[in-house]
Amino acid sequence: GPYVEQFEAEIARLLGTGHVRTCSTEYGRVALYFILRSLDLPPGSEVIVPALTFWVVPEIVRVAGFTPVFADIDPTTFTLSPAGVERALTDKTRAVLPTHLYGLSCDMDPILDIARQKNLKVIEDCAHSLGAEYKGRMVGTLGDASFFSFQAFKPLNTYGGGLAWMRDADLAARVGALADAEAWPTEKKVENILWQGKWQHTFIR
Repeated sequence: GPYVEQFEAEIARLLGTGHVRTCSTEYGRVALYFILRSLDLPPGSEVIVPALTFWVVPEIVRVAGFTPVFADIDPTTFTLSPAGVERALTDKTRAVLPTHLYGLSCDMDPILDIARQKNLKVIEDCAHSLGAEYKGRMVGTLGDASFFSFQAFKPLNTYGGGLAWMRDADLAARVGALADAEAWPTEKKVENILWQGKWQHTFIR
């Protein structure tokens, strides 16, 4: 509806570049799944993920048909270590998934350098870092794609849902087609989401 479109327009304005698309009424992880499905990575591809991450992230990589490979984190920021990325590379590596955690951005320049050298896709996990910056640039706009989550423990809480950002218009169109194929929730489902969100808000206040 118009409110969803307005929300997308505001996020696009905040990020300042690329294409955005809301992808789920419940989970940001769905945006990651749609991105992975739309990148046309070869079967058996490996995706590098940080060793410290929510278990759903590598599981979504697996469900999308790829192999998650864990890389070390920086012990100061708890974000993906560029040196760890280099150690995790194999001839099957096709993408890297840096997680900007607790509002702290990954050290993206060396990660992007590695990606360029090895022809890897970069998908930023911005579930905990909407609005954070890396050297004056918004996180989520540095790689090929990114995803955001809007659940109770995230910087922006809409009681659930997720959004994908894509640099490339063709990739955005493929992600959009998958999002369009999702069934709209029933009125009862929306009521349940709102009630659950109300209780979450009460208990984490």
